[in-house]
Amino acid sequence: MRTSGQLLWRTTGLLSFLSFLLFATGFVLAMNPQQIAPAKTSSPAPSEQTAPLPAQGVQKVVALGDSLTRGAGDANGQGYAGLVRQALEKKLGKPITFSNLAINGQESTDLVKQMSQSQVKTLLSEADLVLFTIGGNDMFRQTGGLYTIDKEKLAAATKELTANYEEIIRQIRAVNKQATIVYTTLYNPFGDTEASVDTIQPVLDWNYTASEIASKYPHVIVVPTYDLFVNKEKSYLYTDHFHPNTAGYQRIAERVIQALE
Repeated sequence: MRTSGQLLWRTTGLLSFLSFLLFATGFVLAMNPQQIAPAKTSSPAPSEQTAPLPAQGVQKVVALGDSLTRGAGDANGQGYAGLVRQALEKKLGKPITFSNLAINGQESTDLVKQMSQSQVKTLLSEADLVLFTIGGNDMFRQTGGLYTIDKEKLAAATKELTANYEEIIRQIRAVNKQATIVYTTLYNPFGDTEASVDTIQPVLDWNYTASEIASKYPHVIVVPTYDLFVNKEKSYLYTDHFHPNTAGYQRIAERVIQALE
């Protein structure tokens, strides 16, 4: 028998998901977070809110983050970042310089530290396009098992992630004012499990927060992925039920390319 608390969480999650569908329907707006996040006094001046660098202007790409950018779960070992690289090279008709600095298991605090390295700063300063994922390990390691979520730890982890995420964007902008930055938001790997009750709301909340923060900086694209995996977990997740499989990465890459175009 389900408790009233569980029913409340499911109702809340359903309402949140319906809200997200409206967000996903406005996909073009999601590609340009300056248009969807509430206006804030700290936002850049209108003159800075210029369009992202088009795909044909990309010569150097740097990829940062965790195992999603590394490509864990992809039988071809490419992940979405490698697929984006292939698509750009095909479009341009020539090779591009590609540096994948992502580390399996990395959390946002680790990425902030990594970005202080001189070699990483140099690569970022020369990049035309920066791809990154972060947050999955921050949020989903707050578990007592694969499908057991500790809500208090999750809330604390999300708070730290929020601060680190903005610091990551700030550091990229400190060394490179013009590069297009693409952040790929989180999907919910627990959507078809009992843990969906406790994870739908936090994931949707985080994805909105990521878009809102990105809206304060020029040339930042936030790419939604949540809807790609809803009710399709068996088709697009790897056998570990956490990372995308080859088909899942292909769908993410298609979204990123669509955003760049």
